[in-house]
Amino acid sequence: MIQFRYAIPKRPFRHTLLALLVAVTVSGCGIVVATTAVVIAVDVARDRRGASVYWDDNKIEFDIRGSISDQKEIQNENVSVTVFNGIVLLTGEVPDQRDIDKILDLAKAHKGSQQVVNRLELAGKTNLTSRANDGWITTRVKTAMATSGALDPTRVKVVTERANVYLMGLVTRAEAEAAVKVTRSVPGVVRVIKVFEYI
Repeated sequence: MIQFRYAIPKRPFRHTLLALLVAVTVSGCGIVVATTAVVIAVDVARDRRGASVYWDDNKIEFDIRGSISDQKEIQNENVSVTVFNGIVLLTGEVPDQRDIDKILDLAKAHKGSQQVVNRLELAGKTNLTSRANDGWITTRVKTAMATSGALDPTRVKVVTERANVYLMGLVTRAEAEAAVKVTRSVPGVVRVIKVFEYI
């Protein structure tokens, strides 16, 4: 379990996001793009990380995924990269320990990576049915959080791998307990793993 104590970062770019949203909407890029921009703007506005950290986390995810994809010798892997507040969570299956070591090195080498949590399994890639089940569990957990009234579901990132549910976020201890309780109530969840930072 990851525990940090520090002040909640401010949100310095809220006006910039609003301007971006207006620009996207006015430019006529389409309803889908405008709707996506609205969802992202609302998500960022409610996020405790602050806008700059939010975007940095997304860039780190993109960069690390790209670095892994560029490694031609790494094959038959199913690796998910999730980043929250500079904490990199690696989940999935890789059939060769050398490839796991290489993926870990790539994740740790990224300049924005504060810490790497390795939950990669030394195993063959799961089938489509298993991955679809993981997606369904994630959806059910998010829905359960949203309808529970016990916490703000936008403050918790949910990642599911082989029915193991990882919870990430910048939360209070009460929010963490509520998130774990709700997640454990969802049918199909095998295990709940907390990767929280506490405020």
